[in-house]
Amino acid sequence: MIRKNTIFDYLTHVMVVWSISMLSLCLFCFLFGQEAKGYSSIFALGNTGLSLATMMQFFVLAIITTGLRWIFFTDIFVKRLSIMVRSIFMFTGVIVSVGIFAAVFGWFPVDQIIPWGMFFLCFFVCAAISVAVSVMKEKSDNRKLQEALERMKGEGHS
Repeated sequence: MIRKNTIFDYLTHVMVVWSISMLSLCLFCFLFGQEAKGYSSIFALGNTGLSLATMMQFFVLAIITTGLRWIFFTDIFVKRLSIMVRSIFMFTGVIVSVGIFAAVFGWFPVDQIIPWGMFFLCFFVCAAISVAVSVMKEKSDNRKLQEALERMKGEGHS
């Protein structure tokens, strides 16, 4: 059975992406907020928390990220590309989006190599975790479907 994605699936994914972003930023604020206070608008409040502006910027980024995921992984727009090419396009779109947000909202100095290096380090760690969780979920779903199929075959032969 093929499941159709709904607006509720989209919104759920937006909230998951945003909440993971917020948890990550809270951790970074706690650990590095005071040192980064004058360096990045994200850490404008130091280690005391995140501004509403920063939280809403990341919410919009979560909407964009989820949109890119839907474009490249739901077969609505892109049907003939390999999963690797789709992944490259999606991650490139996210990186470009972050670069635009960084420049527009002063998240970090976009003309310096160290902030980009830190961003890519964080991005690739988060992307690796995301891919690992997705693979585990797909394996679990496939196992459940296989078990259900075996039960159906067993019931048909009784």
